[in-house]
Amino acid sequence: MGTDIKVNDKIIFYDGFCVMCSRFIRFIVFLDKRKLFKFSAISSDYASKVLSKKLDEKQVGKFIVYLSENKVYKKSDAVIQIMIDIGGIFNVFKLLKIFPSKVRDIFYDIFANNRYKWFGRSDVCHVAPKEISDQFINK
Repeated sequence: MGTDIKVNDKIIFYDGFCVMCSRFIRFIVFLDKRKLFKFSAISSDYASKVLSKKLDEKQVGKFIVYLSENKVYKKSDAVIQIMIDIGGIFNVFKLLKIFPSKVRDIFYDIFANNRYKWFGRSDVCHVAPKEISDQFINK
């Protein structure tokens, strides 16, 4: 897969070395029965190429990024939109939008800045099982 992104692509860029982030991705894969999402570690060449066009260079790798239908969601907006796109009971996440992004991102930043301390850091990036490897972009 090149760096060309189709309009309807839904790509989650995550920290593959973060234990909690990898668990979150496994949770999303479990919920994603329709295979809506593709995943890319933020440290991959693919992520660097794609995100360098969408974000300031200093921002790349600092937080989760969700690219959906050519719209970029960052931090808490990304997590909320991912859950909404899963649908069903997770539409309850829409309620969090009553709080401004700046307020939600304060909590997101606290979590993100402490993720290695609280949950650990893996020495290797998560490798997807064969049955779902087509959803992971590892270039």
